[in-house]
Amino acid sequence: MLFSIGRSATRRLVSTALPTASNPLIVQAAARARFNVPGIQRRLPQALRGFATGGRPKKDSPSRAVKTPTKKPTKKSTGTTKPKAKGTSAKKTKPKSEPKPKPKPKPKPKRKLSPEQKAVNDRRDLRKTALFAEPKNLPANPWQVFVAEHTQGPQSGDVAKKFPALAQDFKALSSDEVQRLKSKAELAKTQNEATYKAWVESHTPQEIFAANLARRTLKRRYNIPKGNVKLIRDERWPKRPASAFTLFTKARWASGEFTDVGKASVVAARIGQEWKNLTPAERKVYEDSGKTLMETYQKALGAVRSDKKANASKSP
Repeated sequence: MLFSIGRSATRRLVSTALPTASNPLIVQAAARARFNVPGIQRRLPQALRGFATGGRPKKDSPSRAVKTPTKKPTKKSTGTTKPKAKGTSAKKTKPKSEPKPKPKPKPKPKRKLSPEQKAVNDRRDLRKTALFAEPKNLPANPWQVFVAEHTQGPQSGDVAKKFPALAQDFKALSSDEVQRLKSKAELAKTQNEATYKAWVESHTPQEIFAANLARRTLKRRYNIPKGNVKLIRDERWPKRPASAFTLFTKARWASGEFTDVGKASVVAARIGQEWKNLTPAERKVYEDSGKTLMETYQKALGAVRSDKKANASKSP
């Protein structure tokens, strides 16, 4: 038991003093310590001797050689090993993100127009549709030709004041001069008709129809023009055929039975009464004629409309 106590005491001493005592003097002082426990005194120097650390090396004592790590010689390549092939796979490119569409600008609110401004815009649109820019006609009668010949070039003073004197000169013309003016007027009339027809055909039938409708609307709404409405003549549009009653009326007028009656209103009343007195068989003759004319009209109208659609499809 005493032996175990001494051993434990020795361990305490060694664990507390020796690790911090790197100086040999401290080790020697610890060795001289006396313990009253029998059996420990003889073994303590041996125990302490085992825990003593080496002191500082003397000047004459050679220092230990420090081993330096040596590099292993690299093996030379014999040339038989093939170099590693570079990866053939191309780098994956990240898909570009599509730019976000820009928000569409909001339409500006339309300015409210006053009734006067609406009327101005309406007249402007109708004038544009009405095709008022018709070709100018040449003088087409002897009087117009005579005035045009005597008023050409720069004129001094008011031309209107010259018309009374021109009228007197025109009345005093010889028959040969009048015939010359008539021939010139007939030639101008033929030229005017050809020019007008070419101008009409430069527009589609639908454009001519819309122009006539716009002219009627201008006259009805705004009294434009102040005179009579001049509609465009277009021979391409087939004329609507006469009805059965109209055919009967024309036939009765052409018979010559009403030449001595006088007033047209009286003749119209008599013809209307005769129409009412016709038998179904007699009336059927005019109704069949009217039906045939209507079928012809529908075919011609369809041809004009189909030409219009064909031209619209060819246009860019």
